[in-house]
Amino acid sequence: MSVGVAGPHRTIGKGRTMTFTHQVRADGSGLVIALCGEMDLSVADGFEAMVRRLITRRRPGTVQLDLAELRFIDSTAVSVIVRLWRLARREHCCLRVVNPTGLVYRVLDVTGALAVVGGDPAPDRAPGVPSS
Repeated sequence: MSVGVAGPHRTIGKGRTMTFTHQVRADGSGLVIALCGEMDLSVADGFEAMVRRLITRRRPGTVQLDLAELRFIDSTAVSVIVRLWRLARREHCCLRVVNPTGLVYRVLDVTGALAVVGGDPAPDRAPGVPSS
């Protein structure tokens, strides 16, 4: 199963737009959800609802949130990830964050969320090095 879902494009000033997309794929007895772009208040609730449905209906053994291509995350998105981790535990599923880089790694680390949801950095990107 592989489903790409485009998120909203919205102008945030001087013609700059924010984009958030994700792709879901099966991986053995679990799922990998690759996130790309910028995850903030405007997309977090919709993303949470989608992952909640996947966890409660499909009952995967594991869910990996692959953050290698995620460039920005705000406090709302951090809260969503922690809530999804809690839901996964209740549903006997292991939810783990993988490949956070740059700013995303730092935000998850400073908030303490990284210690809860995992988060080994991508091997070629140290936490202090901005991702391109």
